[in-house]
Amino acid sequence: MSLMDRVAAGLESLGKRANQALDEGKLRVELMGTRRRMDAAARDLGYVTYRQAKGQPAPDGEVAALTRRIADGEAEVARIQAAIDKLASERRGAGPTQDGPAATDAASPPPDQTEPPAA
Repeated sequence: MSLMDRVAAGLESLGKRANQALDEGKLRVELMGTRRRMDAAARDLGYVTYRQAKGQPAPDGEVAALTRRIADGEAEVARIQAAIDKLASERRGAGPTQDGPAATDAASPPPDQTEPPAA
């Protein structure tokens, strides 16, 4: 391999890593925005709950809408965080993660380990 080939390969590798770092940065900004929107929905839900505790009725569907916004935000945070983790592992040189049984098991919730109530 000639010197120019090695330099070109090094520059290509550097460019890929820089793009991955930039992509990761964009995802982190998106993650902050999603968390900010979730916090706002949680705050609004708290205000609705406070007004209800004072005896004021909540507008129709407001609690459900705010709860749905928070749940959607949680799903979006998980998606973004998984993408960040994937980019970070690729940038470290570990290569892309493979979806196998271990990855599936880690993502699935643990089984309910409580006993059913006695009749």
